[in-house]
Amino acid sequence: MSEDDNLRKPGEMFTASVLKSATPLRQFLFIGTLGLVCLLVSKYILHSNDMVMYAGCFGVVFYVMFNPWLCLLGTDNKKYLITSFILYFLIAILMYGIVYLMTGKYFSNSWEVRIILITTTFYMVVAYGMMLGLKTLFLDVSDGGL
Repeated sequence: MSEDDNLRKPGEMFTASVLKSATPLRQFLFIGTLGLVCLLVSKYILHSNDMVMYAGCFGVVFYVMFNPWLCLLGTDNKKYLITSFILYFLIAILMYGIVYLMTGKYFSNSWEVRIILITTTFYMVVAYGMMLGLKTLFLDVSDGGL
């Protein structure tokens, strides 16, 4: 056995990681649960309507931050992209719906929330464009690795 047989390709450790199992649905469930806990803590322990609004925004922003980057590890780009955008809209509806139920504020009453929705949607589109471009240009389909 030669020394070259034991070497990994650049990026192979990343693509072989546990993050590969982080599908958009699992990300949605994790962030939805975490966001719900933050919402409940903000409302019933901290008794702060502002913190409820921030917790709802946190859930949306947290999903958008990591979802496009984990696209690099997905196998089917089209399915991952469509599922991610559907779940993005669902997490936004869920978080801001719960904020509305808890505080009576909804996104058309708050310019901060509208700005967050606009910027997260823009980030999602740009980040997916970059990730799919990187994946198309630099993916080594032989033996894994980027």
